[in-house]
Amino acid sequence: MIGLSVLCTFAVWMKRVYYLLFITVWNLSAQKDSVALSEVSVTATRSERVISRIPLPFQLIHNQVIRSYAQVRLQEVLSEFAGLSVVPQINGLGSGIQVQGLNPDYTLILMDGEPLIGRYTGSLELSRVSAFNIRKIEIVKGPSSSLYGSEALAGVINIITDQTLTDKLMAGVRISSRTTSDLNVLGALNRKKVRVQTSLNRFATNGYDLSPAIFGQTVSPFHNYTLSGKIIYTPHPRHEIGVSLRTFKEFQTNQYQVLTSGDSIRVSGDGTVQDWNIIPTYQWTLNARLRLQCRSYWSGYRTKTNLIHLETGDAFYHDNFTQHFIRNEMLSTYKIKENFRIIAGTGIIHESVTSSRYGDQSNNQRTTYGFSQLEFEPIRSLQMIAGIRLDKNSNYNMQWSPKLAVLYPLTRWMQLKCSSGTGFKAPDFRQLYLNFSNDAASYAVYGTEVIQSKIRQLMENQQINVLYVDPASIGKVSAESSVAFNAGMNITVSPSVNMDLNYFRNDIKGLIETQLVASTIQQRNIYTYTNIHRAYTTGVELNTSLKVTNHFTIQAGYQFLIAKDKDVVDRIRKGEVFGRDPYTLESYRITARDYTGLSNRSRHQASLKFGYSIPKWKTDIQLRLHYRDRFGLFPTSGNVSGVVVPQSDLNGNGILDRYDRFVNSYYLINLTIGKSFFQHFECRFGAENVFNYTDPLNIPNLPGRNIFIQFNYNLIKS
Repeated sequence: MIGLSVLCTFAVWMKRVYYLLFITVWNLSAQKDSVALSEVSVTATRSERVISRIPLPFQLIHNQVIRSYAQVRLQEVLSEFAGLSVVPQINGLGSGIQVQGLNPDYTLILMDGEPLIGRYTGSLELSRVSAFNIRKIEIVKGPSSSLYGSEALAGVINIITDQTLTDKLMAGVRISSRTTSDLNVLGALNRKKVRVQTSLNRFATNGYDLSPAIFGQTVSPFHNYTLSGKIIYTPHPRHEIGVSLRTFKEFQTNQYQVLTSGDSIRVSGDGTVQDWNIIPTYQWTLNARLRLQCRSYWSGYRTKTNLIHLETGDAFYHDNFTQHFIRNEMLSTYKIKENFRIIAGTGIIHESVTSSRYGDQSNNQRTTYGFSQLEFEPIRSLQMIAGIRLDKNSNYNMQWSPKLAVLYPLTRWMQLKCSSGTGFKAPDFRQLYLNFSNDAASYAVYGTEVIQSKIRQLMENQQINVLYVDPASIGKVSAESSVAFNAGMNITVSPSVNMDLNYFRNDIKGLIETQLVASTIQQRNIYTYTNIHRAYTTGVELNTSLKVTNHFTIQAGYQFLIAKDKDVVDRIRKGEVFGRDPYTLESYRITARDYTGLSNRSRHQASLKFGYSIPKWKTDIQLRLHYRDRFGLFPTSGNVSGVVVPQSDLNGNGILDRYDRFVNSYYLINLTIGKSFFQHFECRFGAENVFNYTDPLNIPNLPGRNIFIQFNYNLIKS
C-alpha cells in the first residue's frame, strides 16, 4: 500500500511537471523536433545502442567534461555529479561510490567492460584509476545482474578508455596543493590493419593532515604509476583481434598514532598496492546479422603492509592480501530483423584470495553463468528489452536475475521509460573465510566457513563463557538480493533544453551483517556473519541542461533519497523502539518521524554548474556548486588514527534517529579556467573547494582547498 501511494503521488507530481515543462520549454525554443543523441553506449544492454533509445536510468560522463574540469583521478570525476556520493574509508583515502542510496560494494565498476578487482574492505579504491585516458564513463543505475551478475545490485559504472582511432600524441602535467603532481603521456598509431596505443601516468602527493596535533597525517604520502596499452589487429573486415593490458603500482609511507587499551602508540611503516590485468579479445562478424565475440580476462591484485612500533622497534602489524581473477566469456549477437535482436552469452569465472586475515590459506571459488537478452519492438515505437541470467557459484546458492525494460516516445520530444529487475551480491571472501582476532580491542571475527571449527576449538580448550547462538545452526550465508523499479521521462525539446527525471525504488533482503556468537572467559566477543536485515531505498533524481546561448550553458542535478531498515520500521510501528536521554536518563518512545534511516545517506543532494566560453580569447570558465544535506554516521565512537571520535548514538537505542549526532550539511564550490594557445597547447588553472570546507572527523577524504595548474599538449591527426 505504501508503494502504491508513493507511485500515485509520483504520477500526479509528474503530470504537473509535464505541463510546467511544456509551457517553459515552449517559450525557450521554437524548435519542437526532438534531436536523437548519436552517442552509442554498450554498457546498458551489452550491445551498441544509441543513448536516446536506452530504456534504463543512464548517465554519461564524456571526456570533454573531465578535461574541462581538469580532473585527474576517478573519485574526483564521480564526485561532481548529484546522486553519486563518494564514501570515505577510515584512512581518509575515500573510495566507494553510492548509487541510489546503496552501499559502495553493491556497484560493479568496470574498465572497458571488465571488472576491477581488489575490494579489500568491500569498497573499491577509486583513486587507483587515472582519468587521463578515459574516453567516457557510462553509468547504468538500478540492478544490472541480468547482464553482469554479482556486485551489480545497485548498478554498473563502466570506464571506457581512449580508442586507437587516429594517430595522436598527448601529454599533460598538473601541479596542485600539498606537493601533488600528476604526469601523463599517451601515444597512438593507426595503420591500415593495426592500431597501437600506450599511456603512462605518475601520480604523487605528500598527503595532508587535518589534525596537526596528532602524530602522523590524515592521508600519508604516496606515489603510484599506471602503464596501459592496447593492440588491435584487423586482418579482414570481418575479423578483429585485440589485446589490452594495464598495470598499476603504488608505494605508501605510513605513520599513525593508535590509541589502544588506554595507551597511545606511534607506528610507522611502508605499504604497496599492485594491480594488473590483460584482456585478449576476438570478434568475428559472420554477416550483417550475426556477430560473435570471445573475451578472456586475467587480473591480479596485491597489497602489503608492514608497521613497526616506533618506540620499541618491534613489529606492530603485518598484512598481506592477494587476489586473482580469471574470466572467459563468449557472446553472440543475432539480429533477426530491424527491430528484433537476441544477445546470448556464457562464461566461467575462477577467483582466489590469500590473506593473512584469512589464515594465510588460499580460498577459491568458481562461477559458471549464462545469460540471454531479447530486444524487440512489439508495436510501433515501443522499445522493449527482456533479459535473464543464471549464476551458479561453488560457495552459495544458484541465482536467477530477470529484467524487463520499456521505452515509449509519448511525443516527439518526450520519452517515457520504465524498468524492473532483480540484482544480487554474492558473499565475499571476507564474509566466508575471515580469520581475524584483535586482542587489543578484545574481539574476533570469523567467516561462516571458519566459525564452527573455531568455536569447537575454543570449547575444547574450555575458553567459552557464553554461547549466544548454537554454532550448529550457523550455515552458509546466501547472496543478498534486491527487486528494483525505475520509472521516468526524458524531455528533449531542442538541442538547447534537456531534462531527465527518474523515480527509483530498491527493496533489498538478506543483507549480510555481523552476528554475536559467543564470548570467552577473557570477555572477548566472537562474531560471524549472517543474513538478517531487510532494507529499501527510494527517491527521485532530476538532471537538466539549458544552453542559454552558444557560449553559456547551465546544468543542474538533484537527488531526493529515503533509505531505511524495514525491520526497524516494523519495530517502531509496534512501539518497541525507545531512546534514553543521556542527561536525564529518561526513556521515550521513538516514532516513525524520529527515525531518519540508514547511515551515510543525505536526504537531499544537488549540483549547479555554469559553463561559459569566450571563443575570441580561446578561453572557457567552469563554475560548479555542490550541496549535500546532513547525514548520520552510525555507530561511531573510539578513535581513528589517534583522533577521538565522539559517540554518535546519543540515546543508545542502536538506530539512527533525530536525537543522535549528525554531520552538518555543507556545500562546495569548484572553479576551473582554461585557455588554448598556439595550435596544440592548453592551460587550465583553478581551485577545488574554494572556501576551504573541512570536517576531519567525519569527512576525512575532503582535504580542504586545492589550488592547481595544468598544462596539456595535444597533437591529433585528423
